[in-house]
Amino acid sequence: MPNEQLTINIRPPVSVYSTYRRLSYLPWYAIAEFVDNSSQNYHDHKHELDKVYKREGVGKFTIKIQYDSDRNTLQIYDNANGMDFSELQRAVILNSPPADISGRCEFGMGLKTAACWFGRKWTIETKRLGLEEKYSVTVDVEDISHESDETLVVDATKAKPSEHYTIITIEGLYKPIKGRTAGRIKDQLSSIYRADLQIGGIEIWWNGTQLSFPQPPFLEEMQSDGSKTVWRKEISFQVPWDVEHKVLPVNGWIGIRIPASQRDAGFVLMRRGRVVIGGPEKGYKPEEIFGQGNSYRSQRLIGELNLDNWPVTQAKDAFDWTGGLEDVFIDLLKEKCKDYMEKAEGHRERKPPAKEEMQEAASEIKKIFENPVFSSAIKTEISLPTPIPTPKQYTEDIKKIHSVSEGPLIFNLQLQNDQWIFKIYWQGQISDAHWMSVEYPSDTEIHIYLNSSHPFFEPYIDNLQMLELLQKFVLSLALAEKLARQSSKDNMIHAGDFRNYMNRVLRYASEIRGGSNDAANRN
Repeated sequence: MPNEQLTINIRPPVSVYSTYRRLSYLPWYAIAEFVDNSSQNYHDHKHELDKVYKREGVGKFTIKIQYDSDRNTLQIYDNANGMDFSELQRAVILNSPPADISGRCEFGMGLKTAACWFGRKWTIETKRLGLEEKYSVTVDVEDISHESDETLVVDATKAKPSEHYTIITIEGLYKPIKGRTAGRIKDQLSSIYRADLQIGGIEIWWNGTQLSFPQPPFLEEMQSDGSKTVWRKEISFQVPWDVEHKVLPVNGWIGIRIPASQRDAGFVLMRRGRVVIGGPEKGYKPEEIFGQGNSYRSQRLIGELNLDNWPVTQAKDAFDWTGGLEDVFIDLLKEKCKDYMEKAEGHRERKPPAKEEMQEAASEIKKIFENPVFSSAIKTEISLPTPIPTPKQYTEDIKKIHSVSEGPLIFNLQLQNDQWIFKIYWQGQISDAHWMSVEYPSDTEIHIYLNSSHPFFEPYIDNLQMLELLQKFVLSLALAEKLARQSSKDNMIHAGDFRNYMNRVLRYASEIRGGSNDAANRN
């Protein structure tokens, strides 16, 4: 018996359209699929269209995206070249990539997947420049899935040859666009298409607002010879992609942002003129380059890197890092960034306060601590019966600051036969340190370490009155913590005790400053 060959039809059924609503799109990346199509259509016919825009007096290529909350619809309009019938077919049929895949449209999937992800029904109306027909086709995702109908009806009507546009209308959005999401779409689209917007040859509108993306502010330093150094530099390198036996180019710039901004810092990784990774609150910050947490690098280091020939995911919201590609990329990028990493971490917009300033700020606080009325009030606190401790305990250890600190400023609090000694040290070298750390070398000595580089501290270090207030606050906090520990049976700080002591210590300190002796007569 001869071998028999069987066949399998691997063409997906039309019901696959309904599965696209389960994709892990973010709204701005889904909208970006439409913007990619529109902008690519413009770039493919840029020379002719620019002449048409000038003749029409409309200025430039425009994309308008409008969400109607009352009707729950999303509409994307552009005045690019429009589509003929064959291009419309490709826009609707799955897996129909364009002949030229070197631009922003390469997989032949984006419009379909994004439209189906957004809503139940979507319509394309388009008119190509120079033709005498316009076309309209509607895809009702639920209907074609239930009926398994593989045929769509296209309405063709007469139109003026001079008309040119495409309008995509999505109805029945699964997730209405509300509140913060609308604002994030605006911010993210502005970032994604920053290159187009900064060049100025394109307008993108979101809900009636024209998008823009300003250049970031760079650190500038005046040199002794009067010249100015701007901390921004061009970089380029190549990354070997061993899995594919290729070399992938990288080019762009890195810089140091001043003022610092956790939201706007980080790199953006771009491909073919649009952002793939990065943006507001989404900056690309590999730990090897940016460090951990709230370091100065993570707030100041910025850059735009072009990875034009690199592989991306179908949604174009990430790169395909197969084969350890990202690790190699980060290692090579780090080499290019070393001097900027050091500068971003070490630069200080404000110097730590001088000892004379700290001494001057301390004079008023010393009067409070050395006042017998304040001392009497603290004695009263110590003599109070020990309250019942709460179950919740503070268990986090306070880490010492391992750097050279300036100081100390010394404050003495006389309590009967004991004298409690408070010492304030300050430093501006370790930016990641806690804004305040406390240690207890002995039962009567309290050391307080202030981090003058901490974001909370920085706005106040040039203001003498604020330095005085800050010192008063941290001393009161340390004193309240000491009292809470002493009143506890297990030497642990109970939350209710700490809040109670902190409130009273601050009140006593305020009354002493105001010249009142009421604290001494309270009990």
